[in-house]
Amino acid sequence: MITLSKKRKQVIAVTAIALVLIVTLPCVAYAESPSTSSTESNWGTRLLGARGIAVEKIDDQAIVTQANFKLILKPTEVNATIIKFNVISGTVQVNGTSYTITSGNGAVIRDKHAFLLQVEGTGPSSEPITLKLAGRYFWMWGHLYVARIAGLLQSDNAKTLLLLRAAIRV
Repeated sequence: MITLSKKRKQVIAVTAIALVLIVTLPCVAYAESPSTSSTESNWGTRLLGARGIAVEKIDDQAIVTQANFKLILKPTEVNATIIKFNVISGTVQVNGTSYTITSGNGAVIRDKHAFLLQVEGTGPSSEPITLKLAGRYFWMWGHLYVARIAGLLQSDNAKTLLLLRAAIRV
């Protein structure tokens, strides 16, 4: 019979918890660089993909639906503490409704492991929309980063809260 010391039991427990957390992380869409024929035109561009839920309040009742987005980002200024970027294009889907993103900008604050993003676009009936996102990112080995994001999708007649998980390869 094998007797385990208290220290070995703690090491085994911590290892088991770490393995469970790694395995149970939700599937997030892998983010890749957009493929185009010209390597010069896509230098530095990244695809940020996210999935999660959207919460909309209608008649004092919270309605929860699925939400996701894909945004193409291009860095404009990179230094030791902040990365600024422009949003070239993208799509946001909330409960099957697609919104087209036309422009936007944002920043990554490296020492806080946070980012901010504001984009503008149009809805299915050409109404203007604004998407504001804030999140914290985490390094997931190699060139993969994941993030937890809270956001607000505003149109003329509605505001929708977004809670998402995202991934990007850098």
